[in-house]
Amino acid sequence: MSDHHLHDQGHDHTTGVHGMLLFGGDAPYLSHFPMFARPHNFQVLLHVGLPDGVHAAVVTHDHAIATESYDTFVPDAFPISELDSDGSGRRASITGTIVCGHFERKGGKNPPIAADVEVSVDRVVHFSELDVEAQHDVGADLSYLCFGRAGRLYLAHAITARPDFDQLLEIRVVPGSAVDQAGRPLPDDAATLERFFRDTFEPATPVTFDRIDDPDQRLTAGQIAVALFARKPPPSGFHGFRAQLEVTREIYVEIDELA
Repeated sequence: MSDHHLHDQGHDHTTGVHGMLLFGGDAPYLSHFPMFARPHNFQVLLHVGLPDGVHAAVVTHDHAIATESYDTFVPDAFPISELDSDGSGRRASITGTIVCGHFERKGGKNPPIAADVEVSVDRVVHFSELDVEAQHDVGADLSYLCFGRAGRLYLAHAITARPDFDQLLEIRVVPGSAVDQAGRPLPDDAATLERFFRDTFEPATPVTFDRIDDPDQRLTAGQIAVALFARKPPPSGFHGFRAQLEVTREIYVEIDELA
């Protein structure tokens, strides 16, 4: 059994080595690798900060493993419940090791990019606990969580119940495609979009597509699809809209671990 599955029940029932995907370049994020097994039954997205020297190494290093063209973060064991922004005493930092590739696969066989790295938790973009007993709704719409800024947006597949899949995409809004619920075009200039996405997409916003929520129907690089951005309840005042999204890159996908 890998370290990712180990935990200390004596400290906190959510304590474990909670491996994460590291991505985002100049604006780094962490995405927890969820499982339908405790204590890893959490979908978590974090906007984080790295020490300057470590950040430079992460941004500039080459990916030597073609099948693992991403980085992962292996934190020291900690209670992931401490990242819940609705809880008390939210955790401000996580210490661990940064690996080129997947730390439990080929990447873990090579020297790390950096060890004993203190990563600051600047913002909890999304936090949800997964019901390990839930059954997947076979008729549900394909759903993602949208977050980031106008110049660099991401979709994380919204994980609900097994069988499911974990996926992280980099996307862009097709210019001129955004309309409100009445079909009226939304402002399309760069300054307005930057402000809109800054104010709206942290925390993450649910997005749905007119296709079945199934791994075979997932979005892939190069696709353009119409997305419905969900309306948010007060006090946000966000009324929802539709837009065409182009998938510019698939950063990560995992199906077997959540089957």
